[in-house]
Amino acid sequence: MELLPNLGAEEGDDWRAFEREPHVQVAAQLWSHLFSRSVRFRFPAPAPKDPWRSEPCEDRWPPALGPLPDEPVFPWLEASEDPTAWLNTSSLEHAAFEALGRHLSGPPAECIAAVHDKAFAIDSARELGLVSRQLEPLIHVLDAESLRSPDTLIRHLDALLNDWPDWTGKRFTLKPRLGSSGRGRVAGRDTTETEAVRGALPRLADRGGAIFEPWLERLSDLSVVLHVPSPNSSGTLPTVLGSLEMLVTPSGVFRGHFGEVDSRGRIFSGHRDDESLRADAAAVAQRASDRGFCGPCGIDAFAYLESDREADREALRGLVEFNARTTMGLVTIGLVRRALPRVRDALELTPGARRSFLMGFGRPGRGHADRVGIEASCTEPIYIDLGAPAGESGSHPFLIFARDGEPLRQAHRAVLGC
Repeated sequence: MELLPNLGAEEGDDWRAFEREPHVQVAAQLWSHLFSRSVRFRFPAPAPKDPWRSEPCEDRWPPALGPLPDEPVFPWLEASEDPTAWLNTSSLEHAAFEALGRHLSGPPAECIAAVHDKAFAIDSARELGLVSRQLEPLIHVLDAESLRSPDTLIRHLDALLNDWPDWTGKRFTLKPRLGSSGRGRVAGRDTTETEAVRGALPRLADRGGAIFEPWLERLSDLSVVLHVPSPNSSGTLPTVLGSLEMLVTPSGVFRGHFGEVDSRGRIFSGHRDDESLRADAAAVAQRASDRGFCGPCGIDAFAYLESDREADREALRGLVEFNARTTMGLVTIGLVRRALPRVRDALELTPGARRSFLMGFGRPGRGHADRVGIEASCTEPIYIDLGAPAGESGSHPFLIFARDGEPLRQAHRAVLGC
């Protein structure tokens, strides 16, 4: 089994993030732990005619998770003998076939790009009623052509802004239709006639377009992880693998996950609207399946503060993005399932009970201090080191289990700021 760890490929240049960003290397290492002991990484050669190098993943396995497994976390992870990429892209399809003589596992890149586009998520949210009546008319999909006429576009966007309700504060975000973790986004208030917006428009056009919408005061970030079976498999409907609360910085950069696990390994976000969130996510995944998609995927959602003339209230935006690829949510769920046999008894995780967990990354060079700071706020925490220290520039990954989730969540906020 071969893994092509092109994390961050939404931004283009399939391998740039892995080669330049240590925290992406750590994330790829965690992804490999979901597979069997025989899995190997494949990396592109420095020269086009050179062979791609191959590296075993077994040396990266964290001893704290116990013996190296013979089987993947989920059987479908290794159902194909073809190379498995984090995200199938057209450039990677071509490069892998030229170098390895093999196609990528999963649907073709053209199919994935169509449903990975944020425009698909917005269309699905409108079709399925997953966006509030107040918010829905304020979200606009912009094509690349419109972004290449900045004067006309800025006049149009400012006219839209002028009509937004007061509860939005006239705060906006302009983000790429293909992107992740907040990269490439530009924000502002009252007017789009700024140097930052004008400078971003050509880049957004090159990325296929943009989404223009209000910048909302998020109360919690949520995700649902699913698997969509292939047309020739025995299953026909998407499977919900779990739901999670995402831990992100104010700018939207991922820092970890919080969740609850039961004795059977089922994982829940703990949010009050979790059940409806999971059901809505399955409907979105089915919509993607109808368009030819299959494989692992995830939806991003969030709760936010919405106002009207009577009061402020919490609202749920049940679909912000549809990630037509492996996600860090899948990685978290897989790692929790790997760790469960080692912590079940200590947590007294009996049928009907749930216990909390946090999967996170310590700050570069401060992983140990961050761990100590978080653990100090919990009662009888169970700490699992997910990797050897990655050096001063790396981000140290960890899992912490606890009986009571709120102190764990608050400790993460106090130590890491999110």
